[in-house]
Amino acid sequence: MIGLLAGLISGSFGVGGGIVIVPGLVLLLHFTQRLSHGTSLLAIMPIAAAGVVGFGLHGSINLEYALFLGFGSILGAFAGTRLLKSMSGVWLARIFSFILLLTAIRLFVDIPIDSEELAITPANAVILIALGAVAGGIAGLLGVGGGIILVPALIIFFGAAAPIAKGTSLLVALIAGTVGSWRNYRNANVDIPVAMKIGVAGIPTALIGAQLAMIMSDQVSTILFALLLVVTAARLVQTARKNDP
Repeated sequence: MIGLLAGLISGSFGVGGGIVIVPGLVLLLHFTQRLSHGTSLLAIMPIAAAGVVGFGLHGSINLEYALFLGFGSILGAFAGTRLLKSMSGVWLARIFSFILLLTAIRLFVDIPIDSEELAITPANAVILIALGAVAGGIAGLLGVGGGIILVPALIIFFGAAAPIAKGTSLLVALIAGTVGSWRNYRNANVDIPVAMKIGVAGIPTALIGAQLAMIMSDQVSTILFALLLVVTAARLVQTARKNDP
């Protein structure tokens, strides 16, 4: 169930699915906050890969942007997994809950999509690498794909259409997830069987979500999804306080 929902949200919104996987592991399967982040990062890889295929079939990935973003995400993933190893469960829950609330707010922001994509210049390349590093750091620390940062940034500052921003974001999530998962494995901070079950379950719904993203804008689903994020954020903080006072 966690994988199916994560896949649908991943494909529809261009995020890795960790915003669903981490709360599911903590609240339903009683994982520790740290282990849930490491497991989520591995789980989103097959989901992100399926989403990349879905967007790629429509030509909705900017490979030039992905190249520089992906390089930055590798650097960020190293830093994020190092922080994950040392940060307390309560602070992890607080930071993750903040990201959930930020995502909920972002859903209601009307982003313009009618500008032209910017060409790659040295300055733009540096900005893309920096954005990738932030996204990779979020992926490594929180077990999410970083789409909450990349999607609006690509649309607002680089003129990417929404489907291209989502598809490119998922490709970057795949790159950062590979590096971060390898680091988490070395730190014994991932449950591989659980991650694989969730990831495989999310593949078909990620493909469906990628198709929906081409035609979607359903206000009711946006409101319900935002409410789910707010409630989940509150529950995560409450659970973390009980388990790690």
